[in-house]
Amino acid sequence: MEKYTDPDYNNSKPSSIEDFNNPNFLPTHAQIQEFFRTEQQWRGFFSNKPIYEFLNEEYLDALAEYIESKISEYRTSQNTPSRILEVGAGNGRLSHFLRIKLEQRVPSQTQIFVTDSGEWNLSADFPVEQIDHKQALEKYNPDIVIFSWMPNNIDCSKDFRAYPGVKEYILIGESDYGSCGDQWETWGNTWDYEDHDVTPYQEDGFERFNLPMLKRWQICRNDRHRWYRHSDTVSFRRQPKLTP
Repeated sequence: MEKYTDPDYNNSKPSSIEDFNNPNFLPTHAQIQEFFRTEQQWRGFFSNKPIYEFLNEEYLDALAEYIESKISEYRTSQNTPSRILEVGAGNGRLSHFLRIKLEQRVPSQTQIFVTDSGEWNLSADFPVEQIDHKQALEKYNPDIVIFSWMPNNIDCSKDFRAYPGVKEYILIGESDYGSCGDQWETWGNTWDYEDHDVTPYQEDGFERFNLPMLKRWQICRNDRHRWYRHSDTVSFRRQPKLTP
C-alpha cells in the first residue's frame, strides 16, 4: 500500500535554525536535543514566537498510534470515519502532521477538522477554520476533541463534556498546577477544593487517563534546555452509563 504523504513534508536533517523555523519541517526528538547546544540558544528560539508545544516525529507517531487504537471503539460503522476536531489549533501544524501520520496508518478511517477562534490573531501555516469551539462542536459532531495548550485559567472542557457525541477529549500542555486550563474545572485538582469528593469531569461521567507513552516525547517552551518535563498529554473518556 502506498503511504500517504504531503508534497511539502520535510523530515530531513536540520542544518540551520531556519530549518526549525520552516513549518513543513518536523524534527525528531534527537534532532532537537542535538541542535540546541546552550540555554541561551534554546531561549532565543522561543522568543517572539507563539510556539508552545515543540512538535517532533516521535510524539506525532505516538499520538497517531494512540488515536488509531481508539478508532474501532468509537466508529459507528465500518463505512464511517472517526471524526477528530482540533480546537485552538493556532497555526494548524499539529493537525497537519497528525493527518499525515493517520493516513499512513489507517487510510481513510479518520477525518480531522482544524479550528481556532482567532482571538489571538495567530497566522496559520496550514488551513485553519476560524470558528469558536462551541460552534465547531455543533458543526462537526466529533468523536474526539484535541486542544493543545488551553489558555491559562480558562476552561473549555465542560463544553466538550456537554456535547453528547464527544467520546473523548485529549488535552496537551502543562496539566496539574501548570499554565493550561483551570486547575479545578479542567484538571480536577483539589487544591482549594478539599471539600469536594467528585471532580467536574467525574460529575459529567468522564474518567481521566494520563498518557505517559506520549509524555516521554514531549518538549515545550517552558522546558529548560535538554530538560523536558513540563508538558503532558491527558485523555478524558466518557464512561458508559450503568443500567440500574
